[in-house]
Amino acid sequence: MLTRRSTLTLLRTSLTSHSIPTVNYTQPIANSIFRQSKMPLVTISQSLDEAYTKHHIIPEVIDKFDTQGLLTIEYNQHEQVTLGNELSVSGTQHIPKIQFTLNSPTQDGKIESITNQDKFILVMTDPDAPSFHDKKWSEYLHWIVADLKLTDVEAKEGNEPEISHTIDVKQGRELVPYMGPGPPPKTGKHRYIFLLYKQDPQANELVAPSDRPNWGTGVPASGVRDWIKKNAPASKLLSVNFFYARNKDN
Repeated sequence: MLTRRSTLTLLRTSLTSHSIPTVNYTQPIANSIFRQSKMPLVTISQSLDEAYTKHHIIPEVIDKFDTQGLLTIEYNQHEQVTLGNELSVSGTQHIPKIQFTLNSPTQDGKIESITNQDKFILVMTDPDAPSFHDKKWSEYLHWIVADLKLTDVEAKEGNEPEISHTIDVKQGRELVPYMGPGPPPKTGKHRYIFLLYKQDPQANELVAPSDRPNWGTGVPASGVRDWIKKNAPASKLLSVNFFYARNKDN
């Protein structure tokens, strides 16, 4: 079960173990999480940005962007994606559970606008194919689901809108079926990156790339950024999470 308490704990562990600057999770923040009230994610968002840079997600895969929330990925109780932790290949071969928690409004009330009409794109990509230093198959496409909807977007009577939303991928349109990690022997650790976009409202007929290697372009080191720019240019990147996996023969 994905909860804010477990998400915070996992992030704290991951951020500390990967030597990213320490996050000050103050008691008021923790209390707000445990009360299931609005979660001020400013400090967490800063640490997310630092993680993207430290692990070369920026600028290799995406350009710098304003993180709009926390993307939580859970394969099982023991295989949860937390900003660059290492997971097993065998434990990540099935579609995970996914949740997106929006940033709380800033002091001036600004928050990413989400409505029932909005659609979303979820992607998983590997920029280390066949290895971190050899980009001839990079990026390798693992998954695209478009036309997704978020749950509980509109406020119920007498309540404020939910900021935490389950993503039911079965309700979207799977352009490319999920393929779990398959890093070749002797190629070291691979990054497996999940990206959630608010879909370009004009992109109603999205078509899958022609192939998984290089996202069908035949150009090494090309991938999701190029595909989005070509097919859904007004899409907005909301959140990113990622893990590492490696072949046992390394």
